[in-house]
Amino acid sequence: MVKNYNHTSGKAIKYAFLPLIFCFSFALAEEPPQYFSQQARGITSADFLNLDVSPRASAMGGAQSAVAEDISAIHSNPAGLVQISRLSAMFMRSQYVADINYQYAAYAHRLSFDSVIAGSILMTDIGSIDNTDISGNKLGTFSPQDQVFTLSYSKGIIEFSDKDTDVSMGIAYKYINSKILNKAKATAFDFGVMTYNFTAIPYKLSILMQNLGSGLRYDQESVPTPLTFKIGASINPFKNLMFATDVVMPKNNSSYFCIGAEISSQTNEQTRFAVRGGINTLRMKDKVGGANFGLGMVLKFFSIDYAFVPMGDLGTTHRISLTFDFPNKSPVFERKDRSIYSKISDK
Repeated sequence: MVKNYNHTSGKAIKYAFLPLIFCFSFALAEEPPQYFSQQARGITSADFLNLDVSPRASAMGGAQSAVAEDISAIHSNPAGLVQISRLSAMFMRSQYVADINYQYAAYAHRLSFDSVIAGSILMTDIGSIDNTDISGNKLGTFSPQDQVFTLSYSKGIIEFSDKDTDVSMGIAYKYINSKILNKAKATAFDFGVMTYNFTAIPYKLSILMQNLGSGLRYDQESVPTPLTFKIGASINPFKNLMFATDVVMPKNNSSYFCIGAEISSQTNEQTRFAVRGGINTLRMKDKVGGANFGLGMVLKFFSIDYAFVPMGDLGTTHRISLTFDFPNKSPVFERKDRSIYSKISDK
C-alpha cells in the first residue's frame, strides 16, 4: 500500500508520543520517591511478567521495544503487532534456572489494513518445593505456578503518518493468576507507541509503559505489579544489520540499558538467517548475566529462533520458539511499499 499523506514527520512523532509522555509523568508523580531506585528492590510482585518470551529479544539483551515486528510484540510492545502480514502463531519454551521452566503461546490476526488483534498465554512451573515450619520440620510440598492471559490490540494511526513516517499504537490487557501457598489474582495493562521512519537510514522509535495495574494479594497485604517504563530505538544502517537499545526504568530498581544487534543473510526473498547478540547492564552489574547470543532462521512462513542466556552462578538458560506467519514474514523496512499498512487480500 503506497502512502500518500500530507502531515509532517516532526509533528507526527511529537503528537504520537504525547499520550504516553503524559502517562509517564502522571505515573511517576504518583509514586513515592524511593521507587525507581535500588532502594525499591523487592517491593513488587509478579516478576514473571518481566520474563522474555521471545528468543530474539533474549538474544539481543532485551532490547526489543523498538524492534518488535512479529507476534512476540504482544509482550515486547503491543504497538508493533500491526506489522504482521495476515495472521501469526507462536510457541515458545524456556529452560530457566534451578529447574524452572516456562511456556508461551500466542495468536495474532489482522482485522483490517491498519489493525491487529492478538491473544497469548504465559505459564511458569517452578516444580515441587518442601513446605517446612520454623523448626525445619517438613509439612508437605507445594508447587508454585503462574499464568498470564493477555489480550492485545494494535492500530496504525493514519492521522499521524505521512510519506516518511508511520505511527502505530497498541494496548494489552493482562489477567494474572498466581499460586504460591495461597492464590492471588490481578490485572495489568501495557500501552505502547512506535514510529517507523523511512529515511535513507531507516529507524524506529518507541515509548512503552508495562504492567500498570492492581497488586497481587497472597495474604493480607497487596503487593504492586512491576510497573516499568521503556524508551527504545533501533536503526538499520545497512539492509542486513540492525542495532537496538532500550532505556528501562523499573519501579523496583534503578534504570538500566538493554543493547543488542542482529546481522542477517538473505539468500532469497523467503529465506533468511540471523545471528544476534546483546547485553543487559543490570544483570551484568548484579553478576547474573553476561553477553547473550542467539540464532534465527526464516523459511517463507515458518521461523525458528534460539537464545543462549548466561545467568552467572545460577547457570545458563535456553529459549527456543517456533513461529508461523501467513502468507509470509516480511520486515517493514524490507517491504517494497515500506509501510506498516497491509491489505488483508495480499498474497
